[in-house]
Amino acid sequence: MTPEIKIIHQLAVNEIFEITSTTESDLKAWVVNGQYLMSKKLVPAAKNRATSFELDFKHSDILHASLANDCNRFAQAAIESMWSVGKVDKLPKSTGWAAVQMYYSAFFAAHAILRIYGRACTQLEPNHVNKVFEIASATQFDDGVSSIESGFYFSLISNGEIKFKKLKESHADTWSSFSTLLTWLIDNISSTTGLGLHKSDAITFLSEIKAIIHSSGAAKGNWLSQIRNKVNYQHSHGVWFPYKFALHNNEAVLRNAEWLKEPKSFDLGVSHNDISKLYSVSNTILSLMYQLMKYGYERSGKVSVPLTNGTFRLVNQIQVA
Repeated sequence: MTPEIKIIHQLAVNEIFEITSTTESDLKAWVVNGQYLMSKKLVPAAKNRATSFELDFKHSDILHASLANDCNRFAQAAIESMWSVGKVDKLPKSTGWAAVQMYYSAFFAAHAILRIYGRACTQLEPNHVNKVFEIASATQFDDGVSSIESGFYFSLISNGEIKFKKLKESHADTWSSFSTLLTWLIDNISSTTGLGLHKSDAITFLSEIKAIIHSSGAAKGNWLSQIRNKVNYQHSHGVWFPYKFALHNNEAVLRNAEWLKEPKSFDLGVSHNDISKLYSVSNTILSLMYQLMKYGYERSGKVSVPLTNGTFRLVNQIQVA
């Protein structure tokens, strides 16, 4: 394990690697279970409905288990998406679906990484937010608000509280949340334990990821999403038959096991064509996710039931095959 991964991991929520229970609870289920109180009164937004709320929890075990289960689920999807990349029979230059799969691998990996650091982007349905509103009303923390809006929410655990704030776009705002996490990591690496050189290398590495996801004016850090949309809906970049104007090496971008290497193995130079750059950054993000999870899992004595039965069972199956 590289020193940079060990440094970046120091800022993680270690409890999610120490889950020994078999609960299948996820963050949505935790919200519905209602094992919390309001830490602040609701604030009305449009139509007198709240779009944010803050919860105070005394018992963190189930919440951490819920985050661990979500993290495991996204990690499995990220790995399987990348592993599914490969040549299409009789269409050796076809990379259209491979590009989409690489994107989703990075997208799912970003979700998993967020949860490693106590953050999440989650779709909350009416039954989820109605439970929060029920508790707010029962404890007189509704403050005249008529309801809480359902939708896509960002959440952050901090000092015995979990704060939820409604977002707008599931993909763009997930990448924005991931970019914000990268900034937070960069800003807080100075507080970790390690050699100054290794801290500097970790900051440089994270800064390179942040820079590339903001390529071409992607203000929310959703450059990968923009490329996915062009490939999927405009059939651009020569990834579909007859492959006109393709600038990438199709043999190179169809390799599906490169993420097992260290995260810094990939060239994040901005001079690459878009598809090659998509390949490099998606593998980098997936590798970062895997190495952070692997280090956290091993550091905790491999006690995590979700990760033992999920992500690392999947990885073992892939490597044996």
